[in-house]
Amino acid sequence: METHECIVIGGGVSGLVGASRLARAGRSVLLLEAESRLGGCARTWRPRPDFWLELGAHTAYNSYGPLLEALADRGRLGELLTREKLGYRFIDHQGATSSPMTRLGFVEAALHLPFGLGRPKAGRSVAEWFGGLLGKGNYRRLLAPAFAAVLSQPADAFPAEWLFRRKPRMQEAPRKFTFSGGLQGLLEALAEDAPFAVRPGAAVTALTGGRDGYEIRVGDERLACRQLFLAVPVDAAAALLAQVHPQAARILAGFPMASSEALGVLVPADRVGLQPVAGLIGDEDDFWSVVSRDILPHESLRGFTFHFRPGRLDRQGKLDRAAAALGVAPGDFLDVAECLNRLPAPGVVHPPRVAELDALLAGEPLALAGNYLNGLSLGDCAERAAREADRLLNLKES
Repeated sequence: METHECIVIGGGVSGLVGASRLARAGRSVLLLEAESRLGGCARTWRPRPDFWLELGAHTAYNSYGPLLEALADRGRLGELLTREKLGYRFIDHQGATSSPMTRLGFVEAALHLPFGLGRPKAGRSVAEWFGGLLGKGNYRRLLAPAFAAVLSQPADAFPAEWLFRRKPRMQEAPRKFTFSGGLQGLLEALAEDAPFAVRPGAAVTALTGGRDGYEIRVGDERLACRQLFLAVPVDAAAALLAQVHPQAARILAGFPMASSEALGVLVPADRVGLQPVAGLIGDEDDFWSVVSRDILPHESLRGFTFHFRPGRLDRQGKLDRAAAALGVAPGDFLDVAECLNRLPAPGVVHPPRVAELDALLAGEPLALAGNYLNGLSLGDCAERAAREADRLLNLKES
């Protein structure tokens, strides 16, 4: 039976940052990824050799310290690409766009802001805290659709304490950046010439063991490890832990999931009259948001990813709505790509549940990382992965 000190299950940002940190400390690490690609929620479509478009996660900042540290370990920090400074606009059903500031009621904001700033976020939802900060009218007109566009799901119940947490910035990196080949390319770079082994296309079918070590089955193969780093979606984590840690599995099973249907379109630049934007925000529309590739301009092509609300439109309906929003015909699309994005849908009850999980696993050789534990962003995932990797390292040394 093949044995490693630590096995990481999941090849998204959480798994890759965790594997990097463990391997940097000298641990023998094997990373297993069920899909044939690495990247997880960072899903980059590459329709042309010189053009790519994000279908999943699309923004990264220099506050994503553990992710940038892992990239620096690979010697690839200098390959970051600075995003153009473009803004977001609201779009209506007729295709007209407007600045978010036109939706802000300044008098209402002025009346609420002095009293809202001091309120703690813990235990409050996004709707409750930000509605108290700027007023319920401003929240309804401006913040609710803007936050839903960011999260690609209804944002009202999201824990306020998980949104916009302040983090130190790495000054060597651009404030907002991407990477050659997109954000999936950045995560792929973490595995290139890495001090840990990677097996894509290795779906885990069974997990047994506990405090003294774990046995993992991948097809007919059996693998063993003393420490396990689980970096998979929350529902997959609950299923894998059902036998080895049923109490943790029951907590994880209480985390609901949400989905959005991504449609990426490639269009000749001269066919689109829309001025360059970072993205568009839908309000009571069939899509939550539209993310643009304009942040890294191309001389003849433009790309847009529509994050549609699930179950509303069929493929042709999505193509028609995307074309109408861009002021083009569906026949103008040079290439089209689709995928389903699945994300956790946490509420205010979930931070206490995470604290319960952390207390439960404090002395265990089992680490949990992912976008359901402290926020949905790549930076949140990387931060949690680094903390859990350090906990495993300290656990072994103690």
